[in-house]
Amino acid sequence: METIDSIMVADWPKDKLEIIAIDDRSTDNSYQYLQQARQANPDRLRISQNPVNSGKHVTLTRALEQATGEIVICIDSDCIFDKNVIRELVACFCDPKVGAVGGHIGIANVNENVFTMVQALVYFMSFQVGKMLQNVQGSMFCISGCLFAVRREIFEEVEEEVRTRNWFGVKVRDGEDRYMTHAILMRGWKTIINPAAVCWTAAPAQLSQLFSQQLRWRRSGLRDLFWTLARLPQHLRVMGPRPLLTAVLPELFTVIWAMYLVTVIPVFGIGNALDTVASAFLMFCSVFMVAAVSYNHFIKHIAYGSDKIRYPLLAGLAGAWFFMDSLLITILALCTFDVGVWGTREVNTVQKNQYKWLGFVTDFYLEKVHKTSTGK
Repeated sequence: METIDSIMVADWPKDKLEIIAIDDRSTDNSYQYLQQARQANPDRLRISQNPVNSGKHVTLTRALEQATGEIVICIDSDCIFDKNVIRELVACFCDPKVGAVGGHIGIANVNENVFTMVQALVYFMSFQVGKMLQNVQGSMFCISGCLFAVRREIFEEVEEEVRTRNWFGVKVRDGEDRYMTHAILMRGWKTIINPAAVCWTAAPAQLSQLFSQQLRWRRSGLRDLFWTLARLPQHLRVMGPRPLLTAVLPELFTVIWAMYLVTVIPVFGIGNALDTVASAFLMFCSVFMVAAVSYNHFIKHIAYGSDKIRYPLLAGLAGAWFFMDSLLITILALCTFDVGVWGTREVNTVQKNQYKWLGFVTDFYLEKVHKTSTGK
């Protein structure tokens, strides 16, 4: 309801705004909330429900079939709009070379626990460092699906490619935002972020939810890295070397770092390995604590209305999460590229049997997804 309400009060002419909400067979009460919202706004809100769980991109495509506007803004169900977000997004399309626009994503529950705090810092560092380097060049490699504005004509042009994407014949359902951004870039359009377009999303507060989310994102990023390297000459021709380098370095670093951690013990011995790992651990703890102090100083200017981190020194715990993220999640992602599930939905027996050749690793992951989605 908060998501719908925040859109309703956005600073944009009502007669130029279509609001279409489609429930992808959620297992909670989402569709009931949508029905209540439609009763409160019968002339402004259209709702429907997929016959079966179909994935985000299929759902977006069905919404596109109902929409008539020139600009389509795709969001997640837990996003809360700043009142100026639509105006800020649409203004960027005054540049005829811009094909897609994103915004600044803030964490609404930053102080719920250490997991949400860490994610707030990751978002902060990503948007203010990594993504801004890409943004200056007009070559964002991934616009977050939380807030993704795109020209309708471009959406229609890339829709089939995004819908039919696969990994060696296995259909892929995750990472549609990254793939769509990539496809738009490769057609010669600019993809940018407007930091003044702000929305907030709720970060996973449980380790199991965070693990599933990060695994999905890492798998999507690494899959995209290999797709890019496989078509390197084409990317160099379309994007140029500097934008391409800023796009691939983050994911390339995660692979190199994971491989280094795996090989450091047998190559250098356990003593040298522990020294290296301890030094890296302390370095990343320090980086996250500095980031937390910077977050508290700048966040009110970047995304007014955001909460400051209550205990910034606890950000040092992010160093422990970094090792799980960079080692375990990276390796697991590399071993499950052909797992075509979303990552937070229940996995049925047919899907599970489809991937049993991967053995223990995939079986462990699918069991984890099942337990996360059912609570059992």
